[in-house]
Amino acid sequence: MKRLILFATLALVLVAACTPAPTPAPTAAPPTAAPKPTEAPKPTEAPKPTAVPPTATPLKVETLRFVWFTDGPDQAAIEKLIKEFNAANPDIKVELAIVPFAELNTLLTTQAEAGKAPDLARVTEPPRFTKWLLDIKPYLKNKNLDKEFIPEAQALVTGEKGEMYGYPHDFTLNAPFINMTLVKKAGLELPKGDKIAWKDWVDLAVKVKKATNVPYAVAVDRSGHRLDGFIQAMGGGYFTPDGKDVRINSPENLKAIGQFVAWHKDGTMPLEVWAGGGAGYADARQLFVNQQLVFYLSGNWQMAFFNQTIGDKFEWKAVPNACEVQCGGMPGGKFLVAFKTTPEKAEKQARLLEFLGSRKAMEQYAAESLFLPTRNDIIKEGMKWPMRNEDMNTFLKGIAVLPKSTYVDNYHPRFGPVANEVRDRVTQAITGELTVEKALENAQAKAKDLIKQ
Repeated sequence: MKRLILFATLALVLVAACTPAPTPAPTAAPPTAAPKPTEAPKPTEAPKPTAVPPTATPLKVETLRFVWFTDGPDQAAIEKLIKEFNAANPDIKVELAIVPFAELNTLLTTQAEAGKAPDLARVTEPPRFTKWLLDIKPYLKNKNLDKEFIPEAQALVTGEKGEMYGYPHDFTLNAPFINMTLVKKAGLELPKGDKIAWKDWVDLAVKVKKATNVPYAVAVDRSGHRLDGFIQAMGGGYFTPDGKDVRINSPENLKAIGQFVAWHKDGTMPLEVWAGGGAGYADARQLFVNQQLVFYLSGNWQMAFFNQTIGDKFEWKAVPNACEVQCGGMPGGKFLVAFKTTPEKAEKQARLLEFLGSRKAMEQYAAESLFLPTRNDIIKEGMKWPMRNEDMNTFLKGIAVLPKSTYVDNYHPRFGPVANEVRDRVTQAITGELTVEKALENAQAKAKDLIKQ
């Protein structure tokens, strides 16, 4: 019995020895932190390909050729503005081409007829080129830009259907200068009031001449343009109000030019300017600079020259034109226009003109060139010039009182040849070859032929 129990126990031990021991539960490993987004990939991971950005379309740059003639100080002023524009408009490169004024009209006409017109130009007679000009209005951000300039001048670059081919950019005005040092030396003062006649100015100049022993009292440039500005104050002019005919031998002109001729014959005005033997234009600015002249009728384009040449040698100033029947003076100036070239350039041409016609750009240009602006807001409110500010604002105020007849004359398509004809016939009256009546009668007949051509 004991053997049996022993045997059974032994058997159980053997069975237990043969049974595999239970696998112990694995110990939990501490959780592994997720890699931070900035961690470099594991060495075994293949590097992700770097994204290649799409190739950028290169900026297309259009070159605009801008033909410009210079009066002197304007060149540096326009070059500075173009540099600013180029920097702010990397898709445009403006190239300024300076040409002599004497060649301007022929050059532009020849190139336009050959289909090689410049993109933009500075001109004095925009109607010559109308058929080749670009209407910039559809491309402007400011659709009312054409309403912001002197309306009588803007009309020259406005089409029959309201097209805008450009705008008047800088303005000129006939007006007198006076030597204030001589006036003070004579113990006299300038006439005051809004109705100063030419006779008032001339009487003052004659008194100063006598008191200071200078050679001449008054001089006027030998120019049909300057003469027209003189006679305008007395109600005269070259063309009828509708521009369809001439009125050169009108009673107003006979009276005004009769006085003009008389002042030359009695020594009030120097004969050498109008009757010096030369043909064409002649000025008297050297007489003024040399203090041989008290009172000089010329225009604001002399400002830079006088400022530089006279310096502090003597005191001088610009004074208003006479206002008798109406105010005298004559407008003038330059226009910026765009030519039809390629459709791709049209918006860029308009962009440049809109920039140059803005108030900020025009004030900068006028200030640096000593020219007059054409924007209505500046004319109304005035502006600050860095030098000769009072004189420049005298001219600016003169624009506001110009009569309509001055624009009719100056912007007439035949003004140039008619003005030259009047100038030459008046010269004959000054030298005694013709009477004033006969001189104006001859000029009237010739002018009628000229406007028919």
